[in-house]
Formats: sequence, C-alpha cells, structure tokens
Amino acid sequence: MSYRFCWPLALFLVLTWPECSLAEDVAKLERTSGRASQDAVFEETVAPVLVRHCLACHGDSDPRGGLVLTNRDSLVKGGESGAAITPGHPEKSLLLERLNDGSMPPEGRQPRPAAEEIAAFRRWIAAGAHWPEGRVLSAFEFTTRQRAGRDWWSLQPVSRPPVPAVAGHADVRNPIDAFIQARLAEHQLKAAPPAGRRTLIRRLSLDLTGLPPTVAEVEAFLADASPDAYDRLVNRLLASPHYGERQARFWLDIVRYTESDGFENDKFRPHAWRYRDYVIGAFNDDRPYNQFVLQQLAGDAVAPLRQQSILGTGFLVAGPWDEVQNVSASKAERSRAHEEQLEELLGTISQTFLGLTVNCARCHDHKFDPILQADYYRMKAVFDGVDHAEGRKVGNRPFFTPEQSARHAAQLAPLRKELAGKKKLLADIESRLPSVAESVEQQGAIVAEGRFGTALNAAYTMAASRSQPGFQQPPLTVECFVRCGRPDSFNVFVAQNEKSAGDHWELYSYSGKGDFSVYLPGYQPSTIRSGKTVTDSQWHYLAMQFDGSRVRLLVDAQQVADVAVTRKKEPAAPGQLWFGGYLPQKIGCDGLVDDVRISRGIRSIDAVPTEPLKADETTLGLWSFDTAGTRRFPNRAAEVPSDQLKLLLNQRDELVARIPEIERKIESQQLPLAYLGHRRQPPPTHVLLRGDISSPGDAVLPRALSAIDAPSSDFGLSADTPEAQRRLEFARWLTDGRHPLTARVMVNRLWQWRFGTGLVQTSSDFGFHAGQPSHPELLDWLAAEFVESGWSVKHIQRLIVTSATWRQSAAANLTAAQRDADNRLLWRFRPRRLEGEIVRDAMLSVSGELNTRPGGPSFQPWKVEVFNTHFYHLFDSGEPEYNRRSVYRGNVITGRDPLLDVLDCPSPAVTTPDRRSTVTAPQALALMNDSFVQRQARRFAERIVESIGQHPAAQVEQAVRRAWGRPPTGSEQRALMQLVAQHGLEQACWVLLNSSEFLYLQ
Repeated sequence: MSYRFCWPLALFLVLTWPECSLAEDVAKLERTSGRASQDAVFEETVAPVLVRHCLACHGDSDPRGGLVLTNRDSLVKGGESGAAITPGHPEKSLLLERLNDGSMPPEGRQPRPAAEEIAAFRRWIAAGAHWPEGRVLSAFEFTTRQRAGRDWWSLQPVSRPPVPAVAGHADVRNPIDAFIQARLAEHQLKAAPPAGRRTLIRRLSLDLTGLPPTVAEVEAFLADASPDAYDRLVNRLLASPHYGERQARFWLDIVRYTESDGFENDKFRPHAWRYRDYVIGAFNDDRPYNQFVLQQLAGDAVAPLRQQSILGTGFLVAGPWDEVQNVSASKAERSRAHEEQLEELLGTISQTFLGLTVNCARCHDHKFDPILQADYYRMKAVFDGVDHAEGRKVGNRPFFTPEQSARHAAQLAPLRKELAGKKKLLADIESRLPSVAESVEQQGAIVAEGRFGTALNAAYTMAASRSQPGFQQPPLTVECFVRCGRPDSFNVFVAQNEKSAGDHWELYSYSGKGDFSVYLPGYQPSTIRSGKTVTDSQWHYLAMQFDGSRVRLLVDAQQVADVAVTRKKEPAAPGQLWFGGYLPQKIGCDGLVDDVRISRGIRSIDAVPTEPLKADETTLGLWSFDTAGTRRFPNRAAEVPSDQLKLLLNQRDELVARIPEIERKIESQQLPLAYLGHRRQPPPTHVLLRGDISSPGDAVLPRALSAIDAPSSDFGLSADTPEAQRRLEFARWLTDGRHPLTARVMVNRLWQWRFGTGLVQTSSDFGFHAGQPSHPELLDWLAAEFVESGWSVKHIQRLIVTSATWRQSAAANLTAAQRDADNRLLWRFRPRRLEGEIVRDAMLSVSGELNTRPGGPSFQPWKVEVFNTHFYHLFDSGEPEYNRRSVYRGNVITGRDPLLDVLDCPSPAVTTPDRRSTVTAPQALALMNDSFVQRQARRFAERIVESIGQHPAAQVEQAVRRAWGRPPTGSEQRALMQLVAQHGLEQACWVLLNSSEFLYLQ
C-alpha cells in the first residue's frame, strides 16, 4: 500500500474515532503500511528468486553445504561457508556475491536469475532484508524449469474468459469456434471447409453411439432440408441408449474396469457387470457429473441412499486384486499387498478425477508436481478402509437400501423358519441312527460283478452313511475302486458332507474328459484335476492323499497330481458320506463303486491291491459290498430294529428331499449381488518413510491435496471419523464448483473423446509433464460452462458436435500442415481409426447380426479351466448371445479377444486414458483371416441377397451404401462388380469391411 493512500485513511480515522490521537494513529498506519509494502516486495521479488533458483539444493531436507534458505534465521546464519547475507550490507553478503559471479546456482542444475532479479535482491538486502513474520518458503510455491509449483496453471481457480470477437467469420456457430478461429488467425491459418452431410451423419453416429447409420437414416437426413435438421439429429443420437454404451467404454478404460482379479489366479467376477451398467446408465441419463463422481467415491454414504448410488461404489474395486497376497500370505505380506492396492487405487482416483499422479508421492514428495508425501498419506487415510474382501469373503454384496433389505428379510422369514425346523428335525433323526455306517439306500439292485466279489451298482443305487469328524479333517487318505464308461457326464464316486460346508470333499470324474478329479470348495484352488481318464470301462484304483496343504491324486498307484492348497472356509459339523453319487444335487455315477476306505493320515500307496481292502489301526471307515448287500467296517454299532430303521429312513428321506427345495426357493429369492468390495474402519494412518510399512512416521488425518487453496483440503475430520464419512467429505471437496481441476479434467476428456486429442494432451496428467493447453482460454470457458450448466455432460457434448470446428472436413492443407503438423490448432478434422470394439460392432451392424439387447450379465466367449489358476479357453460362436455389443463382453484380464487385442484394445488391468492407435501387419492379417470377420462378411452378403436378390449391380450398390454410408463411384462400382463376378459377393463384402473408409472416422 502506498503512502498517498494511507494519509486520507488516517484523516478519516481521526475524524471518526476521536479517542485516538492523530500522532498515534499516523504512526500506527505508517508502521502497518510499511510492513505491508515490505511484505509485498519480499513476495514479488525475493521469494520467487529463492524458490526458483535456490531451494532445490537448499531446502529443509538435506541442504547442500548446510545452507537452508527457507527462513530468515537460517539465511542469516548461513551454512558451512558462513552467513549467507548481512542485512543492510549487500557488499558483505556471500549469497549475493555467488549470484553475481554466476557460481550459484551451478550450471545445468537450476536456471540462473536475471540481472534485474539480482538487482532487486541487492536492494532488498540493503533495505534490511525484511522477511514477513513466520514466513517459511517451500520449493512447491513457484513453478521452475524442473517442476510445477502451486502457481501452476491447472491449480488456479477457473474463471470464464470473454469470448473472442472474430469478425468476418461466418462459420462461428458457438463460442468454441470463436476461440478456435482466434488461435488460427494468430498463426495466419484458416479452418477447413465444412464436411458434407453424408460424412457428418456417419461421423456423428459413429462418434456418439459407436454404430454406423443405416441406409434409411442417411437418406432421411439428406432429405431433411429444415435448418435445424442437424441439431435434431444430434439430439436423437444423444437420446439413444447406444450413446451411453459408447461413452461408457471411454470411462471404463480410465477406471481400469475388469471382470476378473488378474494376477496369478485371475478369478472371474460374476457380479462386476453391474458397475458397467451403472456407468452406461449414468451417461444415458445425463447424470450430473458432480453426482456421478460423488456416487462412485461415496455412493453408500449419500442421503437419500439409492441403489444406483450404491452401485456406483463399484468404482472403488473395479481394478485388479491379488487374492493370493491379500488373503493367503503372511500378515506382513498382506500388509504390503494392501499398501500396493491402495497406491493403485489412489493413483486411479487422482488421475481420473484430478488429473494428477498422487501415487508418485508414496515414498517421497512428488518430483515434478506440488504434492507432498504427507498429502499422499492424508488421502490414504480417506480410502484406507476400502478393500476387495473381508478375510476370505470376496466382496459380492447386495446393493439394496436398508429399507429394501428389511422388507425382503420379512418376506423370507417364513421360509427360513421352516428350513430351520426341518434341519433340526433331520439332525434329531440322524442322531438316532447308528453312528458309523448303518444304512444303504437301495433304489435298485446292488448286485453287480465287482472288483472283488460284488460292487455297488451306482447307476441305480446311492449309498449314504453317517459321517464322523475324522472323515473331515486332514491328514486323511481316501481310496476306492471304480469302473465307469461315460466320460461325457459327471460321476461322483465318494463325497463327504454338503457342498456348502467348508470341509466338503468329493472324488469324481470330470465331465467331458472323464479325468479323475477332486473338489474341495473350502480350499483354494477348489478343483484339482489329474488329467488321467478313468471312464474307459476298466477298473481303476483311485486314491486321494490330503494333508491340509497339499492334495495328491493317484490312479492305479501312480501319482497323477500334486497341488498345493490353502483353506478359505472353516469346517462345519459332520454331515453325510455319499457313495456312488451325491444325492442332494441328484448327481450319480454311471458305473460301479467297490471297496471304499477312509484312513487317518497319509497312507503309503505303492501298488494296486490284489485283494479286498482291509481295516487297520488307521482306518476310519471301510465299506465293501457282498452278494447280500452288506458292508464291512470296524467297530460296528449295534443294529437298529428294521421297522424302526425303515421309519427313520423314510422320514429322513422326506427331509433330505424337502430341505433342498426350501433352500432353492430361498436362493431364488435372494437379493441380487454386485461386486462392491468390503469396508472397514481404518486404523490410524502414518506417513511411511520411503513407503516402507516397517518405518511408520508422523500420524496424519484424512485430508486432500494441500496445493489446492479452494476448496480447503482440511475437512475437519479426526482420526476416528467413520470410514464412509471420510470418503463423502473427500467427494464433496472434489465436486465443489470452486475446485480448479475437476471440471477442467472432465471437459478435456469430453474434448478428447470427440477430437481424438484433448486440449491438454495428457488427459490424466494436468501436472508439470502436461505442459500447457493448446487453447487455455477455451479450456477454462468450457469448464465454467460445464459447472454452470449443472455439470451436464450432454450439454458439453452438444456444444462440441454442433460447433463448426467439429463439423469441418478432414481436407488436407499443406501450408497448415507445415505450421502445425499435429493439428493442435484444429485447422481440420483429424481422421482416426475406430477403436477395436467399434470395428467389431460396426461389422455386426452392417451384417445384420448385431444383438442390441442392453445390460445384464456379460457374455463369456470362453470356457474356464481351473488348475491352480483360471485358464480362459476362448471360442468363436455366431450365436446371438455372442453378437452383443463389445462393451457387454466379459472384460477379463487373461481371456481377451485376439481381434480386439490386435486393434489396440487395452488391458483392463491398467488405467488407459488415451488408447494408442497403431498400424501394423498383424492388424491387416487379423482383419483378413479372423473367423469373426469372415463370418460377418458371409452374413453381410447373405443379407444383401435376401433384400436385393441376384442382381450384381444392385448388390454392389447396396453393399457400399450399408458399409460406407454413400453410393459407390463409377470406378468403385466397376471394380466391385468384377470382384463379384470372379469371386462372389461374399468376397466383395469382405473387401468393404477391410477398407479404410469402413475402419476410419472421416
């Protein structure tokens, strides 16, 4: 403040505050104004010099030469070479001397200050080196050539700039064009002429919906001469359900949406698709973007609670998850895995919504952006309670509101009560039966020629025996003889307890290949297959050795599998032991079972027994079948009278049949599930030195990024604030209309989706490496417009596609290309290849095979084989279910589509804000030879014949109109007719599907 303004203010105060003397007041004002003036000098001339040129080496952390320049005391004190400055005596100030002679900062390390900056520094020292009270400098304050500071452009408040006046430009349709034309004029460039109407409808349809327009739609648009024809076309496409399917694909790339865990198991997530449908619905409904963000970060904490907001939190667990490290590993390894998972989550959140790489500050302050390591851990404290699983319980949860859940529970209460009563009665009946093996349930003759004497004819008979605790707990060995001849069906030989029990084990042959297998649902992996076929109508001696951590399978005394397993479910009470089938699910065994022995411990097996199995001190149970249908076993219990036994067995059979019916009825009425993960109250959060879990530092509270001034990053939360409230406050901070990044980042993405490149090229990084926007004023204008429109995505999309900039042609201009080779100034529409999914969907569309059914579980063009891990064996099918839009294909990490892969579709394991677009030989080979492409060409030709008949000229014209959206030229017509004559219509359709005009957005 200058003195000429202070004197009138002093006079005013004297007149209005008579208690003060004029001298005291003037003196106070002089002191105040003097300090203010000196503070301003410091902030404007001194602080920038020190921060930009000195603090990289002389900050608080590990200062070179012991010299710290962040505060006045340290500056005066100096370092190893003595005092850095002497206030009032610039000639005695070592720091000024080093700046003058050019020795500091060292060459190549930091830019040297300009002469006028050094002169201002000298004047400051001469005036006494005033330093504002309590002021501590930070290396993050100002942008340098090496890093961004808090003054970086993207961290400044958004303000709506005035729209440039561009006189003489008739092609300015909305403010977007004014900003673009102004920049073109600065470089003496002009925009390309407008695109033709055929080009526009094809471009608009593919860009907004991902599907080409039909012939009828093209002709209707061409025939519509009304001045608002194009605007109405835009509105129709924005209202199409296919709009959301197209836009969701962009978003799902960014948030690394996957339907499998990834890592070594890559287990499929059958309920993850609900988040995908949530995203599609949000774009179709034009859900305000601030709500969209809020629901994904804290949809389970907003009021009023709704299903769609709960489903939005699928975002938090949309990425890959290392089940082995998070569940089965040691406590220390689980802690490390959790830190890795959180780093991945925080990186995704910050890049998606903030356009910043906060995850880079896990081990140290960010090297390029003003993000402190403490900021990372403050943000970690917000999301530390998010996890994919609770112990071994993976995060598939109902997504109903508490009120809906209560109503549903009341509806199921009678069934649950009946089920509990039936189970209690069944337990009572079974407790009255002998304890080891007292009944054989005969549904047909058991007499059959066995391996030794006679055998259980499992095709007609199932045997059930009361189980004992020893049958459940490893270590144990199970042996039996079997003879089966049906490899195409499941054959259960021996099964222990219900499948829902954590200690269930089951020896069976795998359907399709007939190989000996074991099912252990309480362990991971749950299925162990030997690969050895036992359904060849020969007798085989099978054995399972199970010690609790490994399962070994033997066929005819030869080991055929040895697999490590880990427990994931706790054991249950003893249940039934089933022979020759599994009665609860009506699964039998189409063959014979003989001599079943269960032993405690790992029994040595080195040869195939040549006589019936016998009991010894390790035998828990032995069952053999003679011509009278009796069984042999040790320590047989007392017999039960036959009439009483018959009554008990009949009652038991009725209950065994009824209980599964009730359970199925309850199951059919269960609440639908979604993959939402689990939440827990986080423990206190500490900064981890170098990111190491074994080196905790200072405790931090849930906060956001300190580099953003408004809204405040301090939510006022404590260490015991509930987990959901932390996420809610962070989401509110992020969606505050004053936030400098949220709107900027999203409108830049919308621009990128329509033009192929954003105004900021690195759409998920608005930090130092992003550089400057190509049109900074336009970016801010769009961000302000976005917020003022109620965060309407469709409003911004409409502005973009109705602009003359988007509607210009792709015509080349040599002069413009020389001045702006990358088309950053947008002097033409840049052609680009369609994404792989759009290529596939467009082929299905023109061939007439596209199944447009929206939503629901993903189609799965694979068969899963589980052998230590999950193997996805792909197949190609032309069935309607597999002809749905590509966004509905199961997005698994290791079961990806080879055609989509070669067309640059990204891995769902990582966030992909900007897909690469390559041109490679494998792409051409795939488009020529892939069975899917060949089938679509064939169906395309068949569709043409069905509608046109056998008229080659008409066939060619119709095929071109459907594939390219326009009639063929004369030369194209002649060339294609010659191709049809020589090789048939199918080959001509195949050529059209492989053409650049079909594959590129023009």
